[in-house]
Amino acid sequence: MKALRGAPFLCALACLAACDAERILAISRNATADAGDAGGDAGGDTGGADVSPGDAGQTFGTPTMVPGLRSDTDDVEDPSLTFEETEIYFASPTGGQNDIWVSRRTLASDPWGPSTLVAELSGPQNDQDPEVSVDGLVMYFSSDRAGGGLRLYASIRRTRDTPWQTPTPVGTLGASTLDAAPSLDRSQLYLAFASQRGTATASHLFSATRPDASAAWQSASEITALSSAWQDSDPALFSDGRSLLFASNRLTQGGTADLFEATRADATSPFASSLAPVSELNTASAEEDPWVSQDGRHIVFVSDRSGRKRIYEARR
Repeated sequence: MKALRGAPFLCALACLAACDAERILAISRNATADAGDAGGDAGGDTGGADVSPGDAGQTFGTPTMVPGLRSDTDDVEDPSLTFEETEIYFASPTGGQNDIWVSRRTLASDPWGPSTLVAELSGPQNDQDPEVSVDGLVMYFSSDRAGGGLRLYASIRRTRDTPWQTPTPVGTLGASTLDAAPSLDRSQLYLAFASQRGTATASHLFSATRPDASAAWQSASEITALSSAWQDSDPALFSDGRSLLFASNRLTQGGTADLFEATRADATSPFASSLAPVSELNTASAEEDPWVSQDGRHIVFVSDRSGRKRIYEARR
């Protein structure tokens, strides 16, 4: 996630309008469930089978750079993959502003194909932090397209081979100066993201819930067990929301970010305050923007260890 910037509070009228937009999006998403099933069957199993967090605590192998997504002179960051790992969305600048890009492949074992700009999600302002749902039909991201700093937006598409619909702001999370880096659990009932609220001078992790996928998100609350005195950002939920990786610069006290892992007993329990740094992936350079497969065995993240922001992957 790029550097966070503050902004004035949203007015009540804007929040109300965004709330209505979020409800419309959720209802539309629910109405296209049959199309979502078709898209999931075409791309891979996205069913509700239990996913064990048993790999939490095991070490990842040596990370390798993911090649070919853009040229050697372009930064790439904010990766997010579909469940079967045949689509990867990421942010990369064009003309000095971040846009959302996608690359595809036939099988998870294939190399990624050439990337293309996702024009319907990218505009003249910064569009970044893409988070695609496991079925590939819902997209959350952050953008400053409305002015006044980064905010969360959402979009849907009817099938995996149709364009994304016009993004709508997620306006039911409460007043903030910045919202960014969204992450959905597999049920799409739990949303984690980075935010600056109140008098905070650094971002921390917040979450919101909803009773079903046709409802608007409820007001957000801070995940206090994971907060530090420094910047905490880039949450990545996996294991059906029972595990989370995120980036924090708490070890360097405001310097480069490192990756941390947190777990909880179930999707309704609080996260444990005992955190484990992912030492085998952390370096003196910045490590951030993690995405983790639902089984916890495959991580894709961003590091500038090569001198430029690149996407890396590792397995455990």
